[in-house]
Amino acid sequence: MLGPLMLAPPMHPTQGLTLIELMMALAVVAILAAMAAPSFGSQVNRQRLKAAAEGLAADLAEARFEAARRGQALHVGFNGGADWCYTIATVSACDCRTAQPCQLKTVRSADLPGVQLLQAADTSFDTQGASPAPGIALWQSARGEQLRVASTSMGRARICAPAGPVSGHPAC
Repeated sequence: MLGPLMLAPPMHPTQGLTLIELMMALAVVAILAAMAAPSFGSQVNRQRLKAAAEGLAADLAEARFEAARRGQALHVGFNGGADWCYTIATVSACDCRTAQPCQLKTVRSADLPGVQLLQAADTSFDTQGASPAPGIALWQSARGEQLRVASTSMGRARICAPAGPVSGHPAC
């Protein structure tokens, strides 16, 4: 008697993707990435603008607190233009463009690429943390969105958007 007849295993089609299918999938991914890139770029610009405004507001609050803690007036001075900067200093004429012993903190345009300082007014904080001359700074992103940071006479910082709400900040 002969044993059972052995049959060859059934043929299965090969699994995987063909080169054409891979190329089509890559083309779809490339198209979707190209459509998302401008949106991502504007989001990055908006976040840098928000960082500039919120950073200045935090620095103003810190200068206000530090002036009261030290019992010494502190000054926030700005230099505008393409290579803008601002500094928190112990004297009013402390230039932020060069390192000086009077500087407590300095922020430069290189720290926030794509953000412009359109206008700014120096301010000071007295030993009670009040600001006799409220300061104002107007920031603009590379896409034209703007945020204004203003300090009240009591030294509190407020952020608003001149042309309507931007990144969660209300219109001015």
